Amino acid sequence: MKLRLARREFLTLSGLAAAGAVLAACAPPTAAPATDEAGEPTMESIELIWDTFRGTGTGWNEERIDTFTEMHPNVSIEFRPLTGSSQQDNYGKMYALFAAGDLGDICAFDPSHYHFWRAIDKSIIGPLDEYVAAEGLDLAEWFDTFMRLQYFNGQLYGLPSWGWAGFDTLVTNALHFEEAGVDLPDPVGHETSMATIAEWAHLLRDEDQGRFGLAISHSEANMVVLCRAFGGYLINEEGTQSMLMDSAESQEAMRWAYQLSVEDQVLPSPDDIGGSFGAALLAGKLAMNWCGSLCVRNFDRDIEDTNVAMASQILLPTRADGRYPSQIRGGTWNILANTPHPSESFKFLMHITSTEGSYGFNVVAGNGALVRPDVVDQLIADNPIHQWFIPNLENGIPAHAPANSRGREYTDAVAQWTALLLDRHQPVPFEEGLQNLHDNIQKVLDQDPA
Repeated sequence: MKLRLARREFLTLSGLAAAGAVLAACAPPTAAPATDEAGEPTMESIELIWDTFRGTGTGWNEERIDTFTEMHPNVSIEFRPLTGSSQQDNYGKMYALFAAGDLGDICAFDPSHYHFWRAIDKSIIGPLDEYVAAEGLDLAEWFDTFMRLQYFNGQLYGLPSWGWAGFDTLVTNALHFEEAGVDLPDPVGHETSMATIAEWAHLLRDEDQGRFGLAISHSEANMVVLCRAFGGYLINEEGTQSMLMDSAESQEAMRWAYQLSVEDQVLPSPDDIGGSFGAALLAGKLAMNWCGSLCVRNFDRDIEDTNVAMASQILLPTRADGRYPSQIRGGTWNILANTPHPSESFKFLMHITSTEGSYGFNVVAGNGALVRPDVVDQLIADNPIHQWFIPNLENGIPAHAPANSRGREYTDAVAQWTALLLDRHQPVPFEEGLQNLHDNIQKVLDQDPA
């Protein structure tokens, strides 16, 4: 079943709803109008700047601005879309804008990209507690899982933007399992062992068809959950130590991937499969792609021929500690610490993170924003596939962030040295590759704070 509400329909309905019940219920109380010296009503004109790389080009940003300024006609918002080649490039632009005294009143330094704490330490973004109190905002509107990401040293610095359980899922083409005579597991169950997943990677490999059974990216998001699936961790909770040399479970996880990729040669690199694991899954050239809930939703949405692909998912096995292998990841909307208009900026944060704003952030802006229970309920009504994501949202494991906020260096080191460890075309001995990966992660964690 596909999402029923088209992007154009959402934008039309959202514009009409600006004065309607949904937005009215989310709007802050109306303050008494300001007056001039003669006692005549007056209204200060306020200009805000919104710097973001999220939702750009979809119409979501413009719709949020239009519906907000209808409610607050004295406020104008300049939308400045950031368009770097990567998200990390855009963070660099925001640091440069701040250094030049030109960063927007509304911005985003995401916890799960490891920039949140750096931006706080550098006094780029400011705390929101007094504005929450002034507006009477109920923070229980969001899942506590994602609200916890918004705090640092006991203060609130953001409201949730995107959020999901990370690379917690094998996005699965159900047709390949049917062809092989294998019963698919319950999409919300956690009973499939890692040994069984390895067996299926072999079973579903079809060289004549150019099909691979399983693909695993080399990203930090994937390697963290791989280690957690075996009961280990990639780095410790404090974010100061690589666990690859100290954790037998983490070593077992990396050896599992090494055996499949280098020794058995059944895992593809992007070059082996046309560059995109997601596209290969849609084309019937891949049976399982280790990714997450957003990938499941996108796969289901993008299927054009059900004779080629049909969506399902396989969750990773429950750990001995009862947790589900995952990495709770999320983003944030923030306010410039020295904005001259913090109250109005916060009202805009409330507007883009409201039920209506968050729902549009999913279906129009295309983000995985499973941060509000009421929005998840709406998404389930659109497509029951969203029910599959709830177990890991409720019992996922938080991300371990590098203590020095060296997020880009950390994620780059993991991706680069994992790729070398698992390169089946230019193999290195497992012990050597694992030691190199460990050493280069630790080298980043030992750096001074960013």
